[in-house]
Amino acid sequence: MFPFDQAAAVATGFVIIALSYIIFGLTGFGASLISIPVLSHFYPLPFVIVLACLLDLGAALVLGGSRRRAADWSELKRMLPFAFIGTVVGVTLLIAVPQNMTLLALALFISGHGIYGLWQPVRARPVSAAWAPFAGFLGGSTGAVFGIGGPAFLIYLARRLLDKERLVATMSFTVAFNLCARVLVFAFAGLLQQAQLALALAWFVPAAALGVWTGTRLRGRVSHAGLLRLLYIVLIGCGASLIVRAAGMN
Repeated sequence: MFPFDQAAAVATGFVIIALSYIIFGLTGFGASLISIPVLSHFYPLPFVIVLACLLDLGAALVLGGSRRRAADWSELKRMLPFAFIGTVVGVTLLIAVPQNMTLLALALFISGHGIYGLWQPVRARPVSAAWAPFAGFLGGSTGAVFGIGGPAFLIYLARRLLDKERLVATMSFTVAFNLCARVLVFAFAGLLQQAQLALALAWFVPAAALGVWTGTRLRGRVSHAGLLRLLYIVLIGCGASLIVRAAGMN
């Protein structure tokens, strides 16, 4: 039985989701990094993952749609076909490959890049577009296997797009595409028919909307260098959360 009759659980969930989507409004991803670990204390993990995916998809579509002219469509065209391939491969790996060591390796890579990005000064020179297929494939596959695909996309886009509005808008569309593919997988698996999911969305969609609205207004006060520092901090936190998840698989 889900504790939706407990006012404390619902209130806590509302606050956590609002805070996590402030990060989403600022960066274009990262809400699940905060919401999933905390909400898992109140609700079953499979339920939380599906709920977070649906909330993320709605937020990404709203954020990306409102800034569709700022998105870099050339970068999206380079990455998204490989992200779809990665999603298909990731679903296969989800069943066939032991996850703990793979998850640990991914966590160390993501957190290591975040630490490196904070340690080094922001570089003006972008990386080669030749990395787009790898970034797309890695983001799609890790999103399908671990529920976290944003860091792989960010590592590439942050070194390609030096304007923060273009970066956030492009990240939003990239995340939205990845989430659409994941929702289709959930639908085929019957996970969208979980009890109380509609009620949870009714409670928490307003919280996510409030967070995104707040984050988008705060973003105008943050410089590009400041936004990158925030993104790298999110990467470090994402890697740390994956390390904890990998340790729990032993």
